[in-house]
Parts: sequence; C-alpha cells; structure tokens
Amino acid sequence: MRSWDFLMIFLLSCFILLPCLQCNGSRRKPTGIDLFVFGESNSSIQKVLTTDGRQCKFPFRHGGTIYHQCIPLNSNSKTWCSLTHNFDRDRQWGVCNPRTRLFNRFLPIHRDPGICRSNPCYNGGVCVAADLQSFDCVCPDGFSGALCDNKICYEPLHLKYYDIGESWGRIYMRNVELCTCLSGGVTCERTRYTACLRNSCANDGVCRMIEATSEEVCGCTSGYIGEYCNINPIEQCYRDSGELYRGIANTTVSGLSCLPWNSDLLFDELTVDTVDSAPLRGLGAHSFCRNPDRDKLPWCYTMTGRFISWEYCDVPCCSKRPSTRRRPVIQNPPRPSRSPARTPVCGKRHEKRVIRGRIMGGTSALPGAHPWMAALYIEDEFCAGTLVSSCWIVSAAHCFLRNPLLSKIRVVLGQHSFNDTGPNTRRFGVEKYILHPRYTQFQPTLNDIVLLKLKKANGRCVQKTQFIRPICVPVKDMTFPDNTCCKISGWGHMHEKANSYSNLMEGVVKVIPFERCSSPEMYGSEVRPGMVCAGSDSCVDACQGDSGGPLACQCEGVNFLYGIISWGDGCGRTGKPGVYTLVPKYSDWINSIIKSSKKNTPQNRSSSTNVCCETTAEENL
Repeated sequence: MRSWDFLMIFLLSCFILLPCLQCNGSRRKPTGIDLFVFGESNSSIQKVLTTDGRQCKFPFRHGGTIYHQCIPLNSNSKTWCSLTHNFDRDRQWGVCNPRTRLFNRFLPIHRDPGICRSNPCYNGGVCVAADLQSFDCVCPDGFSGALCDNKICYEPLHLKYYDIGESWGRIYMRNVELCTCLSGGVTCERTRYTACLRNSCANDGVCRMIEATSEEVCGCTSGYIGEYCNINPIEQCYRDSGELYRGIANTTVSGLSCLPWNSDLLFDELTVDTVDSAPLRGLGAHSFCRNPDRDKLPWCYTMTGRFISWEYCDVPCCSKRPSTRRRPVIQNPPRPSRSPARTPVCGKRHEKRVIRGRIMGGTSALPGAHPWMAALYIEDEFCAGTLVSSCWIVSAAHCFLRNPLLSKIRVVLGQHSFNDTGPNTRRFGVEKYILHPRYTQFQPTLNDIVLLKLKKANGRCVQKTQFIRPICVPVKDMTFPDNTCCKISGWGHMHEKANSYSNLMEGVVKVIPFERCSSPEMYGSEVRPGMVCAGSDSCVDACQGDSGGPLACQCEGVNFLYGIISWGDGCGRTGKPGVYTLVPKYSDWINSIIKSSKKNTPQNRSSSTNVCCETTAEENL
C-alpha cells in the first residue's frame, strides 16, 4: 500500500469518524422511519397505519413543512399521513386509522407526557417526541433502524454509510471491487469492468463501469475522494465565493447540522437531482457545505423546527492569494443571464429552489425567497406589505380603514415566522402613511393602495441584506401577458376557516384575463380597471392576513410588484380568484410620493407594453 493511502486513512479517521461529528444530529436519511409506543418495554414498536392497512411514513414533507404525526384532513375530524417521506414529490397518502395497530392486535393509545424521559434510542440516538403517544429516534452516523440499534457500514473512499444488504462499487488500490454491507461488516471482491462511455469523475479521476451492475465508479487522484472524486478532506477554507470549495465542513454559522444534498426530505430545492452537473458543483450523497448557485459563500440546507431552511456555513475564508485550481467546465449555469449590462439593485431574490410545479395550498417559503416582504402590525390587526425603496413600503389601503395612530404601527422586515423577530429581522416605526387620494372607505376595493414611510435610524432606513431588499416597481404601461405565472406570499391563514398565522408561505398563481374575471360567472362589475385577477387550479390563493402583500411577476430573472393583495370571495374557492390592485396604474403616483432623485430615476423609460426589467426602486440601499 502506498504511503498516501496510509495518510488518507489517517486523515479520514481524524476528520470524519470523530465521535463529536457522529453525534451532531447530521442525518444520513430521514429520521423517524418508525414510530413507537413507550410503555413498559422500550422496544415495543407501534406503526401508524391507514384505514386500508398501509403504513404511514414519518416524518413526511407536505408543503415544505415536516410533520411527525397525522394531520387534519380539511375541517373534519379525520387525519391523514403520507405513505412516503415526501408527499410533495410522491403525492401518496391515506386516512389515518384512529386506533393503533401493534403487531396483529389493537391496543389503546398509551399517552405518556414523559415519552422521551427515559431515552428508548440506542447508540447515542436522540429521542424526539412526535406527539403524546409516539416518538422518533434521530440516529447518529453509523447506525440506523427504528431504535438506532443497527450498526451500518462506512465506506471511507465515498465518505458514505450503507445499510445492511446494500452493495456498492469502488476502485481501491487500482482494483475495481464490488462491496456488500453484511451484519458482520463489509466484504469486497474484485469484479469485471469496462471503461465508461462518459467520464463523470471530477479532478482527473478515472471512470470504470462494473459489468455485473452497470454501476460507474471513480478512481481518484491524490488528494480527492468521494463517489465522484469531488471531495477534498483536508481543505480547511474557501476562496473567492467558495464555488470551488470541496471540504467536509457540515455545520452552519449558528451551529445547525447540514442536510444531505440527496435528502429524501428535499424536493424543489437545489439537490443532486435538480442541479445540472451536480457532481462538478460538488454535490453528492453527503451533507458538506457547498455553493452550487454562485452565492457569496458556501451554504447548506437545514432543519429549523418543522421547516426546511438554509444558512451560510461556518467555513473560514482563505487568504486572498489567487486559487490555482482549475475551474470545472460546466455547460449550463444555474442562473439565467441578462442581456443588459446593468444589474438591477431591486427584484433579486435568493433562489434556493427550482420550479417543479405548484403545490396545493402553497408551500413554506425559504428564508430570503421574498426579501421585500414586510410584516405590518397595526394595533391588534395584521397586514403585509412590500419594500419598494430604502424607506418606503407599499400595502393595501383597506388595512388602514381605522386611521391607526403612527405609534400603534410596527413594521418588521426580514421576518420568516409570524411575530418572531430573529437575527435576520429589522424593526421600524412609521413616520407617516399616505392613502391614495381617490381611496374612500365607502368603496374600499377601489384604489386600494397606501404608502408607508419608515422612520430612519442613524440617518438611514433599510440596509440591504440577503434577507431584506426591495422589489422593482414597474413602469406605468408595463403588462404581463394573461396566464403568466406569478408568485404570492404571506403569513395569512392557511384556509378560510383558520384562525392562526403561519410561517411565510408562497404559492404560484396565473394572471387571469380581465374579461374572464369581470364576467358574471366570476365577479362581474365588481372588478374595475386598476385591478388584476390571479388564481390557480391547485387551490393556491391569498387569505385573511395576506392583505397588502405582493403579487410578484418575474421578467428575465427580475421580480416586479405587479399587484397588491386586495380582496376576493373567500379563500381558494372554485371560480373565485384573488383580486389585486394593479400596480403599474399607480406607478407615477408612487414615484411622485417617493420623490426619487434624478440619479436614481431610470434613464430609458418606455411607454410600450410588455416592458421588461425597467425599475423605479431607489438604489441607495
């Protein structure tokens, strides 16, 4: 064996197999594969079944939220669960059986408030109470099973764990081998192979295809490991933006553990299945920090409470010495290119998701996905708004029908969870608010628009961050064609009869032709010029508490405030889409109030229709 091989095994033992890294909660696969009743025996397994005898899978993802138990089915007393760990992807579900089946006989539900008090999980597993009668075991690396009682196999060349019974290929000491994980350990045998038709191995690795399984395996050059030779275990820092970082850091700046890039709980995020040339971007079946979308530094997805989130990683920046590493050739960049040389300062968001169709009822938004969202706390009421410049918020005038005192209005920017001010939020008072001059309480759906000016602190209002930045205001005659897909977002009620708020949610709706929305079958003469309708066949709609929020339409990668959530008949009712204040009609009024200076005013304004990417947001953030 070469000296490098000894050094590599030693490094892997130091960097990968330390107990502190094994037990930090990093998940090799979704936790809580089975549920348990904690009674007299710690090993009594309780599986939650549907009414037709199929097994529920916990946790499961629905609308970007992670659930550890059955959830209500509409407004009736029945509950439902997903039959896979990812309902957003697989759409398989069943009605939960109200009784618990234990092996082949029914038992009453055992309720123990201290269900995790005496930890039923083995080998350092962490007990997480799913509800009063069941729990999940979060297993450390190296163990799996319902109680974390199965020791699994670790392949140091791939930095990956394999379950008992799984097989994989590898190139070890120039030999192509086929390995299998058994209860007693790993067994590997040399196998026949051919050269790959296309080399997917990074960093000059060689590719071979195992004849028996057609699996392609990589043989890595010195300094690299991993299934695709795209991991450098001794890389301690990142250069530039970290796009080429291939180290093994897997925690965020707040100490959270990263989710694997192939996690079964991810769906429309950037994963090994959704990112072009994923191995060349450093992604794989691991949870190491990467920068696949050309952000400012390496990041990863995390679990924050019951929600999928993301955060920048705790990786130091190297010295400014230029990198000598050869940049990988990638055919398709992840972000669309823009023809104008001038990059807008408004309307840009952190796209940590890809468009993969609409999800019924909307989905939980990721932090930074709607950085222009403003939460307006008005006395004992709540509305949303949209940041359009450093000191100005646009919202719905009907939120101010009671003429609230300025001292009773609070604006929060960067908020993700309702009424929760975290490290990414900023709070502001209001200096004044200005209703449209033609707005009247006797016709509250007409000219439903208001401007709020924020109080400055230390001579300025908003300082731009990745979680706070303005949306672009369209020019007067800008239009988006009928059936254009746009996004709505807000913290409002999840359905018409709900009475609580939520994490920031998002949904995709289509612009509905004015003639159709003003037809007698929809709203008739209630819909006037200066309004725009948008809805979806998949029950995505704005609801109570979303008023004043944005209808954001995108053109060439730039988001414009095309509408303001105003009114509608109920929430998500068939044939009753949401009605929005049409912002382009009020662009001149908005600009006259904000009084942008000449240097911040667009130079080449056009009066033609379907204008793309002309902005009126202030650039002094």
